[in-house]
Amino acid sequence: MASEERGIFTPEDAQSEVDRQKRPPRTIEWKPNSTQCIELTIPPTVYPPREDTDLMANRIIQLGAGKGRKFLEIGCGSGALSILASSLGWNVHACDINPFAVAATRGNMAKNLQSGIIKEGGIGPDGFPFEDKFDLIIWNLPYIPAREVGELLGPMEEAGLIDTDTHGLQSRFVSLVVKYNLLATGGKMLLLGRTGSIGASEHFAVRDWDRLEFDDGESLTIFCLWKPWENAENIFVQSTGSTNDDLFHKSGVGTHISTPLQTSGKGRRDRKWNSIEECYAGSWIVAEDTEVNPGLLQLSGGLAVIKSIQSDRLKLKWPNDILIDERKLCGVLVEGKSSQDSTKVVLGIGINLHASDKVIDGRKISTLYEIRKLEFQLLDRRLNSELSSLIEERDDIPPVNFDSIRTEILRHMKSLGKPKYDEVVYDNFELNDRGELVLGHKVIDDGEDVSWV
Repeated sequence: MASEERGIFTPEDAQSEVDRQKRPPRTIEWKPNSTQCIELTIPPTVYPPREDTDLMANRIIQLGAGKGRKFLEIGCGSGALSILASSLGWNVHACDINPFAVAATRGNMAKNLQSGIIKEGGIGPDGFPFEDKFDLIIWNLPYIPAREVGELLGPMEEAGLIDTDTHGLQSRFVSLVVKYNLLATGGKMLLLGRTGSIGASEHFAVRDWDRLEFDDGESLTIFCLWKPWENAENIFVQSTGSTNDDLFHKSGVGTHISTPLQTSGKGRRDRKWNSIEECYAGSWIVAEDTEVNPGLLQLSGGLAVIKSIQSDRLKLKWPNDILIDERKLCGVLVEGKSSQDSTKVVLGIGINLHASDKVIDGRKISTLYEIRKLEFQLLDRRLNSELSSLIEERDDIPPVNFDSIRTEILRHMKSLGKPKYDEVVYDNFELNDRGELVLGHKVIDDGEDVSWV
């Protein structure tokens, strides 16, 4: 019987859980690495260490010594990961909505000569049990949506795999972290869930880190979330000449400026970007004194726009335009400047927001409000998070994956059509490592030479 008809738990299921409490706990030895063995006593309704636990453990170990920094585990179960974190020098805090899990974690902590603050509670309407700021927050999310459960998986330890929240536990979790300001400066979160299930929000950037593949084709991923360009300056002005030019007078990777009115904006080949009423113009310093890949940076800007707006009507026209119904919505421009011994690279994004019949350069433009009305500041925060997710570099987060970016961009390009170059239409095309278009043996670096059919 479908879960929608019978509910997640029936009275019979509840009685089954009561009956299971009469069974004795079991004791196992869990080995998170080749040198460590943790003994765990696990009550019958507490989630035991499994393959997903091992995946998270491996990532925690790779992060290195905790050095007294604050660690929070949500849904601690038997306490395996919290015990591991404590042994690595983290100042451990943990919680679980299952009181038997709380008791198990406390007992297992003591048995393994580790310490931590363990409380009952979690993500829900009754408040959160901690108000501290944490350097590392982890959660092995219940990753099976209730709508996909044909039969109840079993006792509470199995039901812990099911996301019964209609809004999605990830969204509720992010809201909670923001509400209670739980993430410390420079901190990060590790969420384990279904591959592809977690994206950036207006508050946090996100990037895949580790993956666990199953024989049935399903996979789980550890997602790393952080505050985008946390220490960079973020500026809003009512109007300016050019946001790109403004940033060449600033410093700091991630420094960002946005405005609804740009009077001297730029396009490719030194063209003027003509702003309409209620436009969006934003720029970011994306590199300083380091080698960059301007082609893929520019394409990353277009991908950030697509991810922020989330509409099937958007088409990416290589290399720097976003279209709606063959009309231009957005342009992306990467510029670099050198002065004395320093170099700076700035990425600019211009989006037409308000409905308009305006014709620019003989062509009708499109506007965002045709498909979605996003308030300016919300759009700006989404773009900031999505761009950070794609290209921000930090030593303690997953590395930038330009191969993945290129693959995703190619998928969007193919939805536009086929490239026509020098009167030849190409059924197949690729992007090289520099973001240039590859047509057979030809390498194209200028979109002005290519049309799409």
